[in-house]
Amino acid sequence: MDEKYVGIHLLVNGTSYPLTVKRSEEQYYRQAARLVNAKLLKYKKEHEAESNEKLMTMVAIDIAFRRLQETDPSGMSRISKRLMELTKEIDDTIE
Repeated sequence: MDEKYVGIHLLVNGTSYPLTVKRSEEQYYRQAARLVNAKLLKYKKEHEAESNEKLMTMVAIDIAFRRLQETDPSGMSRISKRLMELTKEIDDTIE
C-alpha cells in the first residue's frame, strides 16, 4: 500500500520551507522545526553578535551531539538506563 504524501511548509528562522513528506512523518518534521527554532532562539540570546550561519551551525552541532549521545553504541542510551532504574524502583515498591 502506498503511503500518502502531504505538502507542508515549515517556518525555520523566519524562512518558509515547502516539503512533501509522508503523512505518517509530518509530525516529526514539525517537531524538528520547533526544536531547531527553540535552540536557535536560545543561541541568539546567548551569542547576540554571531551571524545566523554560525548560530545555525551551533544548533546543528547541538542536535547532532544529543542524538549521538542518546544512541551511543558503546553502552545503553540514557533513556534505556533511566527506564531500567524506574523499573527497579517499581519492582522494589511492589515487593
